[in-house]
Amino acid sequence: MPMGVFFRPWIVGLASVVALAGCGGSPSETGTGSGGDGADKGGDVLVDGGRVSPDPDAGSGTDSGSGSGGDSGSSETGAIEVSDAPGFDFGPSLIGTTAERRFFLRNRSAGTVTSLAVSLSGTPFSFAGGTFPGIGGTCGAELAPGASCQFAVAFQPTARGAANGALTVRFATGPVEGAVVRTLAGKGLAPALVQVASASVDFGGLVQGRQSWRTVTLTNTGDVDAIQLSARTPPAPFSFKGGYQPGTGGTCWITLAAGESCTLVLGFVASEPGSARTTLSISYEDGISFRSLPLALVGSVVSPASLSVTDSLSNTDPFDFGDVAVGAVAEHTFTVRNTGETAATSITPTSHHLSLPFDFKGGAYPGTGGTCGTTLESGASCTLIVTFAPLREGLSYGVLSLSYDNGSGFGSPPAGRNLFGSSGGRSRPLGVSLR
Repeated sequence: MPMGVFFRPWIVGLASVVALAGCGGSPSETGTGSGGDGADKGGDVLVDGGRVSPDPDAGSGTDSGSGSGGDSGSSETGAIEVSDAPGFDFGPSLIGTTAERRFFLRNRSAGTVTSLAVSLSGTPFSFAGGTFPGIGGTCGAELAPGASCQFAVAFQPTARGAANGALTVRFATGPVEGAVVRTLAGKGLAPALVQVASASVDFGGLVQGRQSWRTVTLTNTGDVDAIQLSARTPPAPFSFKGGYQPGTGGTCWITLAAGESCTLVLGFVASEPGSARTTLSISYEDGISFRSLPLALVGSVVSPASLSVTDSLSNTDPFDFGDVAVGAVAEHTFTVRNTGETAATSITPTSHHLSLPFDFKGGAYPGTGGTCGTTLESGASCTLIVTFAPLREGLSYGVLSLSYDNGSGFGSPPAGRNLFGSSGGRSRPLGVSLR
């Protein structure tokens, strides 16, 4: 995609690097003899402003003759000019894209440059199209006096971070060989990548008519901004809070900057029995192409919590503690079960709970040794321990009653058992047996 490739404007200023046979003086000087001091075995080569020894295979040569400037015989050698001294920085480019640069060569001498060859180092750098001189390049093995040519270098980053390399131009001017080096640099950037901590949002089970909201965090772990960020409104029973992206209180808009996070607020309304599922597609442009991030939304409708109080002896109502002598204490363990599909919360004895001679063991809910608390999960059970301690002879009645939130939002009837006991062998009411 065009916007995924970063090109910098060409810098056409040419820096001259001259390969000369022998050392030259000022234009007013006159040199006589062989290389000024005699035979110069191949001469020195001026490379990027400093002198280096020529290729030892270049052989020896005698720079004989006379002329101004001490450059005897310079018409038989070459002076080559290479653009972009001391090097070129391609700058940042997205991984998977290609940036190109054209480099220029010019023969400033009166002689033909021969054995012209350009090599590249550094993995991300190559000739555009794969081979020298690159697509659109014009350089060959020789360069005539006064002529120019160009070659194309490509930067194709494959990893994040700085990349470095070099291009080397080798050439010959008569018997002298030279080389010019240009440094290459660039930086690989990762395309935008929007991620979410979990691939799905589970709203859990809700009692019919209830709704739940979840905040989802998106993070851009790439090096460039994610743009055109959008998500279609999911179908019912799912929605954005308030009806539109990013949902009331959400912060995700059209752009998510590199390294930044934003939020979406999504909801589920338990409207129909059963489970519901859909996929929310979040799309964005990563700097090269469009991407899609799927986010699964899951929820279900469940029955409200339902508590019952049972015992191991009999589930008849009222529960009979039997005949207990005045001053004695009888106790019994009751089991509370949640047969609904939702947790029961805020479980407490009702205001008209046990009254003497009935009480929780130890005087407080759930009775010493009891396991019930304020919450009971779906399918779970707990225990209450209740005592009967008659203060006088006769019949006694009581109520064990628990209030709780069944998750429906509309309240629920209390759960409990009627209690009965006697002392002194008094006659029992119809339907209540003495134990």
